[in-house]
Amino acid sequence: MENDAHPKPTFSARARWVVGFNVGVAIAAVLALVLMMNYLSARHYVRWPLAGARQTKLSPQTLRVLQSLTNTVKVTVFFNTREEETLHEMVTSLLKEYAYANPRILFKTVDPVRQPADAELVLAAHRLSALKDKNFVVFDCDGRTKVIYQNELADVQLEPVTDSQTPEFRKKFVSFRGEMLFTTAIFNLANPRHFKIGFLQGHGEHDPEKATNPHGYAKFAEILKEKTDAQLEKVYLLGTNEIPSDCQLLVIAGPRLPYNDQELAKIENFLKQGGRLFALLNNLALGGRSGLEAVLAKWGVAVGDKMILDPKHSPTGNDLLTARMNSQHPVMKALLSDSEDMRVLLVLPRPVGQLRTGATSPDAPKVDVLAATSENGTEVSEIRDGVPYRNPYQDQQGVFPLIAAVEQGAVKGVSAERGSTRIIVVGDSLCLDNELIDSLPANHYFAALAVNWLLDRPQVLLEGLVPQPVKDYRLIMTQQQLQTTQWILLAGLPGAVLLLGALVWWRRRH
Repeated sequence: MENDAHPKPTFSARARWVVGFNVGVAIAAVLALVLMMNYLSARHYVRWPLAGARQTKLSPQTLRVLQSLTNTVKVTVFFNTREEETLHEMVTSLLKEYAYANPRILFKTVDPVRQPADAELVLAAHRLSALKDKNFVVFDCDGRTKVIYQNELADVQLEPVTDSQTPEFRKKFVSFRGEMLFTTAIFNLANPRHFKIGFLQGHGEHDPEKATNPHGYAKFAEILKEKTDAQLEKVYLLGTNEIPSDCQLLVIAGPRLPYNDQELAKIENFLKQGGRLFALLNNLALGGRSGLEAVLAKWGVAVGDKMILDPKHSPTGNDLLTARMNSQHPVMKALLSDSEDMRVLLVLPRPVGQLRTGATSPDAPKVDVLAATSENGTEVSEIRDGVPYRNPYQDQQGVFPLIAAVEQGAVKGVSAERGSTRIIVVGDSLCLDNELIDSLPANHYFAALAVNWLLDRPQVLLEGLVPQPVKDYRLIMTQQQLQTTQWILLAGLPGAVLLLGALVWWRRRH
């Protein structure tokens, strides 16, 4: 009976210690397994896009670029989120996909309204103080930068608000160009190309080495070095001299003396081989025809013989601000704004537009007018004591084109070693001289945008990247349907939860 009063324990102290040790080891093993799974999943994971928004799903071309990226690319989204919440969301969602695909893509957002101090640092670091009130995205790779402006990111339409009593319009996004622009910027920054840019000299053109002369082009030359890291070279076509074979871009700025036939033939041959030309013509107050007009005519560009004024858009009376700008072309699209600071300033320009001919062949050069005057533009035939005078009997009025861009693929029968031909023609050369290039932000940015477009060579790797359509979903309901939905959301759903809780309570009580 004594043994029954003091039964032996089921587990001895040794057995309890072994069980406790095994439990501890099991818990430690589970924790270690969880930590290992978290460590591996943070570095090796698979993501499936569940949403139907195509603009957040990266294309195979972009993934190839990101997989080959070995440099760190810093991206700053400089956006006023209150004004552009929808576009900001599209941009940041896309950049998150870039960062997921390659952790070397580092991006941050800066709101100039909510983070004024951070905004000032960004503007100062990238020398973008003129864009203080603009929205843009800047890419930085080893000191090389690329700015993508808000106007470039999406195609927008204004549509009327049907339920408004007063005439109102809302902005509708038609397509999003984010991936096309971002991938190209990353590829070009991570794989820098070395350009050689030639300035044609010998006929009174602006000199890229003159920094103290107000009509020199030294400031423009600095922009070229900063934006493209290019090697600049003066080119002379006298005698047997040719345009260097490694010259990617030829700048002809304000020739005062005419070119001879041999020189014009060399320029024409350069263009046929896929050359890129930035032609800034003299107004007739500084010189006559240079002969370049005939070469440009073969590429579909017509250059007028008179000067143009636009009295309602003239700050001083001898100049004008571009009143109309091409919203579709990449050079001018970034400059679209209601602010006069983003209008290109020209001095007594000559009209430059598309040559009017009969039927054109399918492989003819494509000519786009980039900027023009308002309907108040007028021709000017004469200048007296520095003041332009209009002859009402000879000088016409209306809209006059001022800047034109030309693009053509390979010419049949000619080896286009440099790729497709691209030309930008401006009816004035003073707009980019040392005195005026920084007078308005638009002139500076136009110079950079024009050169970037001229030097752009689409890579085979990036072919197929196109703007993605933005889907717009609407839920149209009658007033009765809206009230029914409100009752369901405000009373029906909470009431169903309360009813379910009451049923559970009643079941347990009985």
